[in-house]
Amino acid sequence: MIKFNFNLKFIIFFIIFTSNTCFASIQNRIIANVANETISSFELKNKIKITLMLSNQEMTQGTIDKTKGKALKSLIDSRIKKIEITKYKIQPNNKLVNLYLENVSKKYNTDIQGLKKMFEVNEVDYDIYYDEIKIEFAWQNLIFSIFKNKVNVTENEIEEELNQFIDDRKDLVEFELSEIEILLDNNAEDKNKINEIIKLINTDGFEKAAIKASISSSSLDGGKLGWISSKSLSTKILTIIENMKLNEVSEPILQANTVMFLKLLNKKTLNFDSIEIDKLKKQITERRKNELLDLFSNSYLSRIKNNTLIQIK
Repeated sequence: MIKFNFNLKFIIFFIIFTSNTCFASIQNRIIANVANETISSFELKNKIKITLMLSNQEMTQGTIDKTKGKALKSLIDSRIKKIEITKYKIQPNNKLVNLYLENVSKKYNTDIQGLKKMFEVNEVDYDIYYDEIKIEFAWQNLIFSIFKNKVNVTENEIEEELNQFIDDRKDLVEFELSEIEILLDNNAEDKNKINEIIKLINTDGFEKAAIKASISSSSLDGGKLGWISSKSLSTKILTIIENMKLNEVSEPILQANTVMFLKLLNKKTLNFDSIEIDKLKKQITERRKNELLDLFSNSYLSRIKNNTLIQIK
């Protein structure tokens, strides 16, 4: 068998579009053979559009040119995977496929039917995308069936990572905060502005004052910032908050061109109970196993690719 050495630069050079070719002028034809499978120019166009659409990138000639090489490589990999899962008669777990599609849909505040509609509006073939997802999940099943006995994670490795994780967070404190931020003019009127805000807080309450006067986006939610880790706060702010009582409002905190008031709503120190530790342990174990499976997957795919005839037309 004649072998084709996969080279991304070679593929990009021989890809059917040139840098000044728009989608509208592309005729549907076979652009690549992967063993007994083919890849058409329509599929490549569709793959590029899917990639740009799902990554919220505008479809311009520049983004098309940057995406087409990776898109073709992805299609070639998918064909190789399809050939292999067909040989071993491996099927995907349809429940996992649907769960994956539901999670993708949620990113766009819709459901699977809404996702299909989004594909339709953007003139993208949903069925091709769906088939690619099914191939990927079937491939994962194949890799697991081949390498499951080699996916060994030692108890010592897990315990070491778990203990390090707990040690890093055992003294971690989180604060539930609200803020009011006011723009200053850097002149004599600043003192009056600050006094007006203090008066507004005292008369209307912190939340209403934030809605009325704060320039921060948090003003839409009454100034609420949610839970903030002590490690993400500056030394200056942390020192102020650590010395505040619950529901206390800070003194004016002067910054470059603004003044900020903080209100401490609540605070907590992170502690891990036995249930949380068991959950963390399972998460670490699963992640490490998945990392090993990814290594086996890439190695296996590379080995098959080196023995597969790939022709770019």
